Amino acid sequence: MFARMAGWFALLVTATVGVLAGCGGEKARESTESGAFPFSIAPAHVLPNSPSLLALGKKTFEKECATCHGVTGNGEGDASYLLYPRPRDFTSGQFRIISTWDGVPTDEDLFRTISRGMPGSSMPSWAHLPEEMRWGLVHYVKSFSKRPLEANANHEPDKDGNGGAGLVTIPAEPPYDEPARARAGELFAKGCAPCHGPTARGDGTQKQVDSKGYLTRPRDLTLGVFKGSPQPDHVYRRIVAGLPGSPMPQSGYLHGNDAWHLVHFVRSLSSGAQRAKMDMEKFRIVATRVAALPAGPDSGIWRTTPAVNLHLMPLWWRLDRPEEITVRALHDGKSLALLLKWEDVTHDDTAIRPQDFRDAVAVEFALTSDPPFFAMGQPGAPVNIWMWKSERQADLDVAFQDLEKVYPNIGIDSYPNLLKSPLEQPMRNALTLESDPRFVTAWGAGNIVADPTRHSAAEDLTAQGLGTLRAHPPLAAVAATGEYQTGSYLVQFTRPLAAASRAAGQDAVQFAAGARVPVAFAVWNGSAGDRDGKKSVTIWQELFLQN
Repeated sequence: MFARMAGWFALLVTATVGVLAGCGGEKARESTESGAFPFSIAPAHVLPNSPSLLALGKKTFEKECATCHGVTGNGEGDASYLLYPRPRDFTSGQFRIISTWDGVPTDEDLFRTISRGMPGSSMPSWAHLPEEMRWGLVHYVKSFSKRPLEANANHEPDKDGNGGAGLVTIPAEPPYDEPARARAGELFAKGCAPCHGPTARGDGTQKQVDSKGYLTRPRDLTLGVFKGSPQPDHVYRRIVAGLPGSPMPQSGYLHGNDAWHLVHFVRSLSSGAQRAKMDMEKFRIVATRVAALPAGPDSGIWRTTPAVNLHLMPLWWRLDRPEEITVRALHDGKSLALLLKWEDVTHDDTAIRPQDFRDAVAVEFALTSDPPFFAMGQPGAPVNIWMWKSERQADLDVAFQDLEKVYPNIGIDSYPNLLKSPLEQPMRNALTLESDPRFVTAWGAGNIVADPTRHSAAEDLTAQGLGTLRAHPPLAAVAATGEYQTGSYLVQFTRPLAAASRAAGQDAVQFAAGARVPVAFAVWNGSAGDRDGKKSVTIWQELFLQN
């Protein structure tokens, strides 16, 4: 019973944070093939500020950004305390990604940051939004700043790195030959290793704070995580212009060949494949139509089903995180099946002890073609969530995990065995009285999470904003089965295409052949302490059901 109550408590806590990250407002391609949507991070052209563009930026910001950054742009949104690093305080006028000596971003800098997101933080890519919306966000975000965000006239720094102003101009790229490698090693050891460590793994200075006093860590440069673009010219700007508001200083004295040598050195510490995993792209997931759906996650038909690999982003940034989730989808005209696979080196299937956390995965569906804000929808714009927990799967597989083995000296209330055969023991533990909710108070009060007679490891949930998460009885018949195999999970969700409606504002997602549905995913790694809002997520994707 204690395990069931702990599960319900975790469910209640989850209501304080978005279950999944995602994005809204996209226009779908007409193609029905799986693949990434072709969105550009670099602007096609610059849109100057105007009253109409500022109004569009305000509307977009209040829908997509305010929950993290705050309505006033001060970085104190409702979800900000759940995120690490903390959301940017736009009122300070300090932005990490800049292209000037003056410590201020250009409009193009802000556009690229909005479009690409900020790997190493919980800031997702918004490249799917139309360019006009992104330009509106650029100008609206700038309006929060309490200091001017204008660069001075261009002026190159002197040989000591002083006096630079305006845009950072990038000189010709020199060859990275053996003398250049030796020089880069010297520069790194002297100027970078004290923070980033001699091995560049962020193992130098361990305690740092940003401009607001929040703890931060030097970047592990071997992981390929670049908050700005990893392209050489962008890395050059980060090295010489620094990252305002962080311990990374401006280093104008490196301007020229020395900076280029460090660019080559830093990029050589990671691979292109590592850097590519940091990009949050939107994909179309095609649910292929078949004659019959697979019975479970290990069914052979899944091996021939097209797969889409989606990159995951931790909302509380850390190194031990799942990097990808693989999604496959099928339907037979009556029901939909999703197969999710992700790597996890530990099998965490219990949360009986307070220091233990379960592994889990969830699927979020928007109920309209224009999805609401990623953090559990918005008032009047609910989302439907299917969630699988490894602990619930273990309960089904072993007929309840043994609390007495975990706590051998525990005291357990016994009750008269009123509903069992007189040949059985006359007194029973409450959890063994599977058909009598009078002795399991949470179950008796209608708590479906505490129901020991359930037949699926799935939870069917709806939410329309932070603090509104609600679990439902299995009206929509969501079923889920999971397996752990050699360092990875396989979880299959299945549900009829048509689902019974619930109360107003809490409808289940409806599917039909030919339909496109916004969908997003989240993964919890129990061994890393993931729970509630501490998880790894995708942005909104598109699920297309083949005719």
